[in-house]
Amino acid sequence: MTKALVTGATRAPGRAIATTLAKEGWEVHALGRDRIALDDMRAGHGIVPLAMDLTDRDYVRLTVEGMEPDVVVHAALRWPQETRFLGLAEADIDMALEVNLSATLHVTRAVLPAMTERGHGAFVMLVPDECEAKSALERTAAGAIDGFARALADEVRGSGVFVHALALGRPPFHRLGPQVLSLLSASGFQSHFIERQEHGHGP
Repeated sequence: MTKALVTGATRAPGRAIATTLAKEGWEVHALGRDRIALDDMRAGHGIVPLAMDLTDRDYVRLTVEGMEPDVVVHAALRWPQETRFLGLAEADIDMALEVNLSATLHVTRAVLPAMTERGHGAFVMLVPDECEAKSALERTAAGAIDGFARALADEVRGSGVFVHALALGRPPFHRLGPQVLSLLSASGFQSHFIERQEHGHGP
């Protein structure tokens, strides 16, 4: 069974993606802070819950390195309630950059070596639409995530690892699941399933 890690899985965008993948037969590991939501996802969809905060770098790194996912969906978008830049506390800025940017880089760095060694893998990074961003901080992080996705895609081209940036858009977010499946199909995962079935190995 192909394995996917979804960060931010207890918020609406990540949850929509995680449950869609689970319904399609993926082994989904859902990383989030809301233990009740994670328990509901496990009970309703067989999703493996990972209750942790992305700011706990060492714990997250050890967890994801041992997991060796085939696909990582970065959906952990968390922003301060304050939208005015001059109204932000230093802790607000640090939290937003840590969760939305630094964690994305660190998780990617932790799992990329195994993907390149296997010659197959994919990353999908949710990016807030600039026109929908509510603050300068959100627009700044969104631009950085999009730039990272593009730069990494260039760096790993030809390795069998694919990197996609996906616009978050407006709620409701049920469309995100099919969009992620489409991107993964374009990355060769659909044909990978078919190939395994044709050789009698199951999904």
